Amino acid sequence: MTPDIAELQEVVVTALGIAKEEEKIGYSIAKVDGELLTKARETNVAYSLAGRVAGLNVSGVSGGPGSSARILLRGMSSFSASSPLFVINGVPIDNSQRGSSGEWGGSNRGDGISNLNPDDIETMTVLKGASASALYGARAANGVIIITTKGGKKNDFSVEYNMNYTLDKAINFTDFQYQYGQGQHGVRPATVSDALNAGTYSWGEKLDGASTIQFDGNMYPYSAVKDNIATFYRTAPTFTNTVSVSKGGENGAFRLSLSNLDNKSILRNSGIDRKTVNLSIDQDVTDKLNVSVVANYIDEDSKNRPYLSDAPMNANNVNYLANSISHEVLKPGYDVNNKGAEITWNDDIYVTNPWFVVNQFVNNVGRKRLISAVTARYDFTDWLFPQGRVGYDVLNDRYFQVNPWGTAYSSNQRGSLGNLSRSETSELNTDVLVGISKNITADITTDISLGANLRKNNYETIGVSGGPFVLPYFYSYNNVESYNRSYGYNGKEAQSAYYTADFSYKSILTLTTTGRYDTYSTLPSSNRSIFTPSVSASFIFSEVWDVPAISYGKLRGSWGQTSGEPGDAYIT
Repeated sequence: MTPDIAELQEVVVTALGIAKEEEKIGYSIAKVDGELLTKARETNVAYSLAGRVAGLNVSGVSGGPGSSARILLRGMSSFSASSPLFVINGVPIDNSQRGSSGEWGGSNRGDGISNLNPDDIETMTVLKGASASALYGARAANGVIIITTKGGKKNDFSVEYNMNYTLDKAINFTDFQYQYGQGQHGVRPATVSDALNAGTYSWGEKLDGASTIQFDGNMYPYSAVKDNIATFYRTAPTFTNTVSVSKGGENGAFRLSLSNLDNKSILRNSGIDRKTVNLSIDQDVTDKLNVSVVANYIDEDSKNRPYLSDAPMNANNVNYLANSISHEVLKPGYDVNNKGAEITWNDDIYVTNPWFVVNQFVNNVGRKRLISAVTARYDFTDWLFPQGRVGYDVLNDRYFQVNPWGTAYSSNQRGSLGNLSRSETSELNTDVLVGISKNITADITTDISLGANLRKNNYETIGVSGGPFVLPYFYSYNNVESYNRSYGYNGKEAQSAYYTADFSYKSILTLTTTGRYDTYSTLPSSNRSIFTPSVSASFIFSEVWDVPAISYGKLRGSWGQTSGEPGDAYIT
């Protein structure tokens, strides 16, 4: 026997985890294999999508390893356009950005997708248009990215080990002038006070190498220093190890993987340690009943997430140094003989000494997360099946941020406890689906799915802050003169019903329609519902007409209507 290549059809996973033949799809869809994500490895797997999908733009912030990724599909759909909805093995996950920077600093603490291990991803499927994502309702107004994780294969046994080692290095894009050195109004510093006042200014005399006083009272050559960026930042290694075991029999298969990521940021005394456990079980309990379990556990610790935006506690202040000052002069950043007081080097105490940040700053973020799903499917006949699925995503975060003892801008340089808090975020998704796949005639087939979903979100946080510290270097809420307490909670719920129907003629002409009806607890009681419909069609004209020089030709069109998801709880 010889295989008929014409009968082999590419199958892709679409909304709700429904597999469809690619040629029948009437909307834009793109698939990225997991192997590509491990070759272009990033601490946030979302960055690996850059340049791989038409119409998808990935950008981020200089927030260090594991920082958030901003993903736009086909441009901005609104002024507040956010990332697409991420769905893992049929279950939507939380992709909220943790923290942001403002006028007075702040840090980016990563997002939800940054927690995933690329070695566990089989494929990522991008649904671009409103018609493609309409089955997920209003929360998918910015598109959907469906992630399928790896699983075991029947009648197979394998052990895999993947080691990956990458190096990051800061790139110098500055274009400073090196003709005139530190100073103001064409005059170099003549006193310690002059040097302090001109710590960030390079408008002095022409550089001539002569000994010139600096803010620390010592004399240094009045010469250009061009390697501050290259020598202040380090070459940062990221070492990832993943081992997996999979085994399958006649009726089922499993896969278990363990992974460890050890990252050292280009900023000294900073980095990420992430441990991941992934388990996938697929079992035919009977000839008609199939049960699958998928669980992904993440334990991540980030040390000293860098502050962004304005200058307080921002180590990137090294770029503010006048062009004749070496960052080496600022070491170690604090005065070991003066109770650890920050060594100031300019006339603005809010432009923190970068070495003080590296050696003394505390901004740690921890996360423990479990993403799990249990699915059961029963095939009554070869054309009718019901399916139930329960998905649970729970995140526990811990934040510890300190303006350390000796900080120049703190009260009497005694520092403060900026944030000590814990929070828990959870999302429960319960789905029931009935699928029908039937031949109406010899040439006309139909695939219909009817389903309902119940989604519950809860968020709770508790924390303390305060200052200044009473005893040096004892960073506890019990060691501050005064402290503040905070507590927050919100809960919301969405109840949904949906359908999708495909009608095909000889696989040449396919018409698809979907609809989803959502009721939100966050909307006013007078009108809590949103309906998101879509229609799409595809026509493979090369199967009907013989067009010279065209081996495959397809026309497709789609229409969909959706909106952004309603806002946070209790706004009404």
